[in-house]
Amino acid sequence: MPMTESANQSIVALQLVQRALPVSSADALLEYLVDSWLQSSGASACHVSLVANQKLLSAFAGPACPNYPRLSQELIDAAPHEWSATLASSVLTSVVDSKAEILTSVTVVPFEFDGQSLGGALLLGNVGDTEAFATLATISAQLIEQLHKAATSPAQLDPASETRLRDLKLEAMAEFAAGAGHEINNPVATIAGRSALLLKTETDPERRRILETIGGQAYRIRDMIGDAMTYARPPEPVTEQFCPATDILQISESLQQQFADKNATFKSSLDNTIKLTADREQFRVVASCLIKNSLEAISDEGNIRVELIRSNYNSDKASTESHICFTISDNGVGLSETEREHLFDPFYSGRQAGRGLGFGLSKCWRILRLHDGTIEAGAKSAENMEDGLTITTLWPA
Repeated sequence: MPMTESANQSIVALQLVQRALPVSSADALLEYLVDSWLQSSGASACHVSLVANQKLLSAFAGPACPNYPRLSQELIDAAPHEWSATLASSVLTSVVDSKAEILTSVTVVPFEFDGQSLGGALLLGNVGDTEAFATLATISAQLIEQLHKAATSPAQLDPASETRLRDLKLEAMAEFAAGAGHEINNPVATIAGRSALLLKTETDPERRRILETIGGQAYRIRDMIGDAMTYARPPEPVTEQFCPATDILQISESLQQQFADKNATFKSSLDNTIKLTADREQFRVVASCLIKNSLEAISDEGNIRVELIRSNYNSDKASTESHICFTISDNGVGLSETEREHLFDPFYSGRQAGRGLGFGLSKCWRILRLHDGTIEAGAKSAENMEDGLTITTLWPA
């Protein structure tokens, strides 16, 4: 069964974010944008332009430029404040040779951020459903906006921008998981079903072993897709008021018994007066994932600290909001900068053993998003722990 239009859009959006981050230059971003839009739209040619560094830059891919890459045009002396379709069209007619043939049909897709047009794509030829371009257009605009921010402070992105870009990437992954999950499940179910039917009448021991392996691996894929689809479309929280300290203690004691082979020293600082209004089961999933992650990361002996306090959090709008802060620290295997950047990515293959494999931390990220909270990984662990990691979750009070 072919992949759906929405699933294909999600794949393109995910690839775009993965390739474009960190945004290094306008020319590099142009390459990613024109390639992504040409791939996703099915157009015969594509022209992308944007305003950056006080200049209008453009890239074109199509029959008039078969070897692709970009054609940077500094055609305007006075810097435009906003991109416009008229501006882009005038640039396009100057770089396309066979104008009459290729400009027969043009679809304009602007890239807007906070009400401002930062760039846009001109899709030449017949294209599919233009409504499917919304996700890719939003991501394109946000990447251009990040390029503008990087130009003002090239040394380091501000934490808020880094968080927004990370969330953007994970949202694209979730869209991909939701769209592709249904398509992958169909052939997997067929493989599992047919292997089970063959197994009923098979008497040869070696053939039975092979069929059992095929069926077992098919069910493994099914379970992974189930995790992916739960990550992409988790159930809406059913909120209630409860005491999170009680649940944290219960989960800690249960996991310590499960990891009895490790001599873990737990230190806790839990405010028993705190009442949290959230989905209790989803909170327990987060607490369990984070504590288990720390237990898996430490060696035979290690220190783990859990903390539950009230906290004031400064939002992007600089308003002070009250939050419940649940933090867990350990002195286990730490993370490099690259590993920390991908810590919440599902199945990130570069992770060290014992750090966030599968969908554990990804599910935590999704649950916090559902509760309008945040989850962050600190560069170092808590006091008196030189190595390791600290993960902080903020739940709205």
